[in-house]
Amino acid sequence: MPRIARPDKDGRPVMQLRRMMERELSAGDCSKRDALRAALVWAINSKTFPPASRLPPETTLAQELGVSLGTVQSSLRQVQDLGLIERRRGDGTRVSPGNSFGASVWHFRLFVIATGEPFRFQTQDIEIEHTTESGPWTRHLGVCENHLVIRRRLEGADGIVIGAEMVLDAGLVPPGSVLANEVRVANLRTLLEQKLRVRATRATHRISAATSEPHLMARFALPYTEALVKVEASTMLSDDRPFYFQTLILPGDRIAVEL
Repeated sequence: MPRIARPDKDGRPVMQLRRMMERELSAGDCSKRDALRAALVWAINSKTFPPASRLPPETTLAQELGVSLGTVQSSLRQVQDLGLIERRRGDGTRVSPGNSFGASVWHFRLFVIATGEPFRFQTQDIEIEHTTESGPWTRHLGVCENHLVIRRRLEGADGIVIGAEMVLDAGLVPPGSVLANEVRVANLRTLLEQKLRVRATRATHRISAATSEPHLMARFALPYTEALVKVEASTMLSDDRPFYFQTLILPGDRIAVEL
């Protein structure tokens, strides 16, 4: 029977979650939903809520955190999209076992070679910009007047750092509809699917060495000089239109990729 990640006598786990949520809110323009999502990801990845444990009921979280039930449910759905929790009607919410991914994580799955466990990031730096330049994404997206670039630097609790860059045709994304706080510690694919009301159904991948590309290391401030691997993904929508082109740069001696 999975144990319940309940507060102890002084309410420590939920109070830690509340403090992290308040920290997120005080850092800048951030909704309660996004702050709670970030706090939940931190609490799960830091094992404040251990693998296979049950979270407190949604109504308890809403009361203890001072937010609406709808905010709790929306945040939990986004954390579920990351594969970190499992939600079943009548059975509550359970933290996923440490060695598993949720069904929504199908694009590629990253594992820490030393432990065999999924790579879980704890901090994430975001940059969102537009570019008119061509690049490796052009062969998938075609020549566009403007591209939207979402660049992320993901760092796990074990010090592993990964660079990730997603490029989309800006014509597909309404201006101002994608904000940095909104995409931080989120499953970017599912978030974009919900926002744009589209669905990704398949992707093709290319894996190559990236050690000879120092500009990529500098772009993400990666602390590595050897054994870097580049994973490129060209993702299609259900109607066969190009969706996005994504690049991951990761340490091949520390991270394994499952496609």
